[in-house]
Amino acid sequence: MGSVKLANDGSVCERVNIIVSLPCVRCQVRAGLWGIQGLDIGNFSEVVTAAASIVTALSVVIAAQQFNLSRRNAAAETARKKKQAAIDASRIYIDNKRPETDLMLQFVNNACHINSRIIQDIEKFHTPELPVALLEDVRGCVEFYDREALGELGEEDGRITGLSAKHIIQLRWLMIDYLNTLEAVLMFWWQGTANKTLLEEEFGFLRSNADSSRPVRYLVESFGAANFPAISAFLKSGTRNEAPEPDLD
Repeated sequence: MGSVKLANDGSVCERVNIIVSLPCVRCQVRAGLWGIQGLDIGNFSEVVTAAASIVTALSVVIAAQQFNLSRRNAAAETARKKKQAAIDASRIYIDNKRPETDLMLQFVNNACHINSRIIQDIEKFHTPELPVALLEDVRGCVEFYDREALGELGEEDGRITGLSAKHIIQLRWLMIDYLNTLEAVLMFWWQGTANKTLLEEEFGFLRSNADSSRPVRYLVESFGAANFPAISAFLKSGTRNEAPEPDLD
């Protein structure tokens, strides 16, 4: 090895010390860098985890809000459709209500005040003996179908004469037609596919004790409550909002 000349100012010694200490500095720098890098990676992972949790929580909140909004919109749409169904049901009743229908209901009301078996006989296609008090009611129903038949009807000894099976069939058809229409309308109420409150307000007269409700009760009793379950349920439910559940079997 060569000799090292010493300078008077000691610079050679300093150079030697610097050269000797360089590897140690490099090691310290490397160690520091690794330490910093390790620290940064750990913090970054925690930040990512926290951010992911926040995003997940926000997603859950947004999803819940969207679900509640969708449910409210669906409920509002269902309510709107039920109101429209109630209006449509009422329109069915109005469109099928004819003058002869009112005359038939008047005949039923007056007949049942005289003898409740009159309507039962007509339901069985029997030709009952009718008092002359019902002559105008019968004529009012018959003239819409057969004006010539009016001349066949008369009176004798307080009874209507000339009453035939043809007249009975016409009267019975008016009764059945009315009951079928009312059953179709109240089926919306019974099945819950229309707004019940609106229908109950519209057809509340059927539950009263007025003359307008009696004919329907007489007709249902004579033609069989089981044949008109929606009407029967509506009449029996009174002022309750809940209708008896239909038997789906």
